[in-house]
Amino acid sequence: MRIRSYALLALIGLLAVGCAQSLYMQGRRHLQAGRYDPAIDAFYKEIAANPTSIRAWRELGVAYYEKGELGKAEEALKQASSIKPDARTHLYLGLLFEKQEDYGKAVDAYTAALSLRPRGKTASATRAHLDRLISRRIEAEVSWVLDNESAIDADTIPENAIAVANFDGSQLPPELAPIALGLAEFTASDLAKVGALTVVERLRLDAILQELELSESGYVDRSTAPRLGRLMGSRRLVTGTVLSVGDEGLKLDGAVVNTTDSSSHLMEGLEGKLEQFFRLQKQLVFSIIDDLGISLSAAERDAISEVPTESYLAFLAYCRGLDFQRRGMPGPAAREFGEATRLDGNFEQANQQKALSAGPSRDVSYQESFTQLEGAAGEDAAGPQDFTPGLDSRLSTVVVNSGTVPGQTTDQGAGLSPPVVEGVGTVEIRGDLDAQ
Repeated sequence: MRIRSYALLALIGLLAVGCAQSLYMQGRRHLQAGRYDPAIDAFYKEIAANPTSIRAWRELGVAYYEKGELGKAEEALKQASSIKPDARTHLYLGLLFEKQEDYGKAVDAYTAALSLRPRGKTASATRAHLDRLISRRIEAEVSWVLDNESAIDADTIPENAIAVANFDGSQLPPELAPIALGLAEFTASDLAKVGALTVVERLRLDAILQELELSESGYVDRSTAPRLGRLMGSRRLVTGTVLSVGDEGLKLDGAVVNTTDSSSHLMEGLEGKLEQFFRLQKQLVFSIIDDLGISLSAAERDAISEVPTESYLAFLAYCRGLDFQRRGMPGPAAREFGEATRLDGNFEQANQQKALSAGPSRDVSYQESFTQLEGAAGEDAAGPQDFTPGLDSRLSTVVVNSGTVPGQTTDQGAGLSPPVVEGVGTVEIRGDLDAQ
């Protein structure tokens, strides 16, 4: 008699689990069919039965997002994330932040989503969209800064903030002019390896130059550097000039301009052969660091000294790619990045740019890119992540008196373990347990 009592308790527990599980699945089916109110009701009932269900909180947030109630969506998604972060939760947080035009938070949310390895199309769609979103964020920030330029107090700019302007290559032969852009790009990259410095994104520079209608020249001289530095939010701005010396020589001059008092300090001019372009660039970086009075760790010095490529031709192709990219010519830029990787397969920066160029068409607008990401998120919602084989909606009949069901109920989100019931009893399970 006691055995039958245990079995009955086990059956009741199993049915209770199945009921709570089916509420969630009902909500998912309503959500996928666009029936948002019934979906929300089902998810709330699931949460009432299991307040720590990550899946229910997350999908409640998705349902509210799809319904257009972004405030409630944010509350539910943040509740899910506080229990256990997952990629889908952060993806939808990014989508709703973006709809609210909070581009900084959206970038952070998408980055978090990628770090949690989203499935299906969302990973590639998120990476493709991030590039456009960052540009949109910078454009919004630059627009605000220009509208409020008179209120900028240079003394409030962090002391360690530094930016690198495009170097002047106007005196180089046309076929070599892109080198100036590449040298500035790698100078910014090397300075970013110094923990004591905060390097302002160079995308911000391009946006400001475009707004000020200075993008045609692309470079900045010392007379305009203080204003540009303040607009960029940098205490110091690095400028440079690249000249040809003879048939195979290169001369690199640099300066660091203080945006608060407009003072500048010229670096010692550097000369060498064209093929020694990185030796000159590294010397300039170390001169800037010395001028700023920064002591480098051994690790920082080694990181800066690392040369991305020994191939002058690969470097030149990469620089041409940057130039085409800056001028809004994605096709030619992609070809040049591809040529750089062909000449040096270990050229990491060229490989990265090539991978970005190989993604969805860069001619796609910002809004089209956002719509594509929304679509990918919606398609992945019907994917297998919440349909891990378990007891949910797979039992056609449960009859007492056969088998054993030990353990405890668990809910682990996308990696849901098959639910089991406290205690020990005997049940007979009939139905297709392997059905998907």
